[in-house]
Amino acid sequence: MKKLKLAGAALCLIMAQPLSAQEEKQLHERNIFVFTGRMMDEDIGQSLNVLGGDYEDNYITGLGYQDFFLRARRIDIGYELGAAKRYGDDSTAEIWAGLVARVEDIHLAENLFFSPSIVIGLSHVDAIHAGREERLEEKYEGDASLVFYFSPEIDFKLSPQSRYSFFWRLHHRSGAWRTLGNMKGASNANVFGIRMRF
Repeated sequence: MKKLKLAGAALCLIMAQPLSAQEEKQLHERNIFVFTGRMMDEDIGQSLNVLGGDYEDNYITGLGYQDFFLRARRIDIGYELGAAKRYGDDSTAEIWAGLVARVEDIHLAENLFFSPSIVIGLSHVDAIHAGREERLEEKYEGDASLVFYFSPEIDFKLSPQSRYSFFWRLHHRSGAWRTLGNMKGASNANVFGIRMRF
């Protein structure tokens, strides 16, 4: 328990690290992130039940890059590139790219800010993963190798100037009602990660 408290205190210190004046100007421009989580045997709506959902014995670990190039009122617009390894009952790889829209920091409580965002794009896998994705591909006689990527996210940080933040996102792949690959769905995963702005 003592080690857990020390680790938590260290994470808070890292997240509170302020940016220089030059870095602060670029705060909402570029970032890199890493995440890990578990894949779900649920549709997108049920997957939002992080604590009570039906999880598979499949996991995902990934990394990504975001670059924001447009600000409209309180919304930043940019793009995201990412890659992930999916493992457990099987071992497959995924890459994705999409547009991202992010609401600027909202003051939630003292020393706690959050920023919701959404990513919409395309996702490609080198092989279909065992579990829900494989079952849905067989059910719809589809091809889940290239489908849409849709990812709602909530990012938390200790101040608007923090260089580091912690986030949750739903990592969702879907054919969007058979628009791509004759697929109605594909896979979902709840993931948690750390982001660094630069």
